[in-house]
Amino acid sequence: MKKVFLFILPLSLFGQPSDDWRLIHGDPLFSISGVVQFKDGFLVVHDNKKKGQPRVSFIDDKFRITKLVWPEPESPFDLEAAIQIPGMKDRFIFMESSGKCYEVYVDPKDFRIDVLSIFTVPGLTPNMNLEGLTIFSSGQGFVFVYGDRGSNFRTSTLFTVFFNHKKKSFSEIETFTFNLPKPKFDRRNIADLALNVDGSLWCAATSDPGDSGPFSSVIYELGQFSHAGTFIPTHPKLLNPIMAFDGQKVEAMIFHNDGLLLMTDNENFGATIKIIKN
Repeated sequence: MKKVFLFILPLSLFGQPSDDWRLIHGDPLFSISGVVQFKDGFLVVHDNKKKGQPRVSFIDDKFRITKLVWPEPESPFDLEAAIQIPGMKDRFIFMESSGKCYEVYVDPKDFRIDVLSIFTVPGLTPNMNLEGLTIFSSGQGFVFVYGDRGSNFRTSTLFTVFFNHKKKSFSEIETFTFNLPKPKFDRRNIADLALNVDGSLWCAATSDPGDSGPFSSVIYELGQFSHAGTFIPTHPKLLNPIMAFDGQKVEAMIFHNDGLLLMTDNENFGATIKIIKN
């Protein structure tokens, strides 16, 4: 079932000063494309593609980053999202841009990664490039939510689909296609997705003209999940306020400690972090 929506948002953006961002690492190999809470810090994924390059790292409460060892003979290719499986401690899903997912257990004592299963999300076409994944725990089970990043020349597609964790099977897929008005140039409508505790779905849209920028990011609220797991896009007039950031390419975001945590893939300039408190 396919639904088409055009999100037209107010022009009254409010920005954040660039000096509010804290550098995590200046090496582009440690730029961040997905984040999930773990222990007293965070697990982050990197969109690297070559052998020996980091795929997953841990960031502690002092924002120090440590590369973790990937256990398989063949490392993931272009990881773009990280999410905890609801209700399952230390169990996560890391997703490639192709939609290939790795369900893993990360040992909280020695940070060992065990790959438990590998599967691919449904409904994709060859030209899609996924950059966002989250899971809504509904009254009817898990709902996988993932999105194709899109571009200035291609609308984005947001997918919602029920996920049977035991069988690793999917059902009742729905798609929503849309463009966002900003950024205007070199646009990716979806660079990451995040669910708030109230069931609202947020996304980061970015401008990505190349490895040296200049980058920018805009945060949107796209809609709301009902208790039954139905996604309802927000009417444009009721959308939450927008946040805009120059000089930063937000590709990782989560709601954390009553605030919004943002991390970046600033390519040649590495990774930064910003915490926005309510």
